[in-house]
Amino acid sequence: MLIQRSSESVKALDMSEQKGGRVRRDCSHKVRDIFANQMSRAAQWMRADIARVARRPYNILITGETGTGKTEMARQIHRISARAVNPFIELNCANLPELLVEAELFGHRKGAFTGADRDRIGLFEEAHGGILFLDEIGDIPPSVQNRLLKAIDEKQIKRLGDNHYRSCDVQIIAATSRNLSVMTHDGKFREDLYCRLAVLTIKTYPLRERREDIPAIVYGCLREAAALIPDLVRHSESYTIEQNALELLCRAHYGGNIRSLRNLIFELTSYVEVEEPISVGLVQYAFARLRSQTEYPLTSSDSIHSASSSTFEDCPSVWDASEIDSEDPESSLRSMAGEGDIVLPFELCVLRRDETFKQWSARAKHCSIEAVRQATGGSMRAAAARLGLTRNSVLGHLHRARQVQNQHLFDLDDQSDEVS
Repeated sequence: MLIQRSSESVKALDMSEQKGGRVRRDCSHKVRDIFANQMSRAAQWMRADIARVARRPYNILITGETGTGKTEMARQIHRISARAVNPFIELNCANLPELLVEAELFGHRKGAFTGADRDRIGLFEEAHGGILFLDEIGDIPPSVQNRLLKAIDEKQIKRLGDNHYRSCDVQIIAATSRNLSVMTHDGKFREDLYCRLAVLTIKTYPLRERREDIPAIVYGCLREAAALIPDLVRHSESYTIEQNALELLCRAHYGGNIRSLRNLIFELTSYVEVEEPISVGLVQYAFARLRSQTEYPLTSSDSIHSASSSTFEDCPSVWDASEIDSEDPESSLRSMAGEGDIVLPFELCVLRRDETFKQWSARAKHCSIEAVRQATGGSMRAAAARLGLTRNSVLGHLHRARQVQNQHLFDLDDQSDEVS
């Protein structure tokens, strides 16, 4: 009896290979060591665990928070295992609709369902002799867990629409950020499947438990970012970072762990040229932008308080006006500012007589840009990066401010060297 599926499902199944569902990798030489140059106790434990389990042919379960490197750990296990010369196939179980997971894992015959116009092998067959990595195994639909259990037990699979079983010699590495023990207790995950996946168990550790590894990860991400720019690769150049900026990154809390830190580094490199080091001001600006977003990726929901009290202690966002000395207000503001903060001219607090709000806004814009330019060394490019704008955008703001005030607010000709 044919299985009825829509042609849209088949199209989605074909697209899954391009969107993170099915991935084939030759890990024998391309996998990078994500723990390179990391000397924390946790990093040493993870390296030891990788070496220990890679020598055994048993199924492996990797647990750990999101973004801690579970996928990279699986690839590294494959690279040093006896199966390194055979395929390493990845499937993110959270990326596919329920109806497609079964077809991805076991394949299908031509005519098995509407739109199945060709035979298609599944991941078990494709990974024969190698390793099948099932990421986010906790998201696999209950309806598929039964067939997965049978495939692991008997090392045989049957394609959809086929009555013929095929032998598959596959080692399973599964990973999850969920607590599978709790899920089995709640009936959301089969206990017998859990036991077969967790023959060997290892875990990854969050960055907050190994902060001493953050500098090595940062430098690795800087090299990775440079490697994506063809001109930098040709000249063997890499991005650099100031020491105080690196120290600020080490104090931050990353709810998304390595993934969040990597994304942050990539964003920071987008503001600078390769010859410009990433400054502490730019790091604080990036943090401020992330804090202003609705979904803040640098802190988990259960630690927002600790992050706000410690992560950004050098970048205060709220000042108490009662602490300002009325006799010397500018000095008071400077004493309250943290390292890397820029204190704007106190005259911006005054709305001059006969000055409209539009005129005051233009004056404030000019004064603010000039203060940032002076604080960042006099370079308009650096000022633009600190403000999160392009150089041309900053010049456009100044030009419009000059038009509003009908006066020459910024002498571009005299400072051509600084804005070039």
